[in-house]
Amino acid sequence: MSHKFDELKNKLKNVDKEQAGHLVEEVREAREDGKIDENEKNNLINSTRDMVKDMDFKGIFNK
Repeated sequence: MSHKFDELKNKLKNVDKEQAGHLVEEVREAREDGKIDENEKNNLINSTRDMVKDMDFKGIFNK
C-alpha cells in the first residue's frame, strides 16, 4: 500500500458525513495524480460509503 493510501485511510477514521464528500474528491485526485492505484481508490471510496451508511443507520435510532 502507498503512503498516500495510508494517509487517506487515517483521515477516513476521523471524518464526519460532511467531510466524507471532500475526502472522496481527495481520493479521486490522488488516483488521477498517480499517488494511489485503482484498487486503493476503490477501497477508500467503498470504506467511505460504508461509513456514511453506518452514520445514517445510527441516526435513525438516535431520533
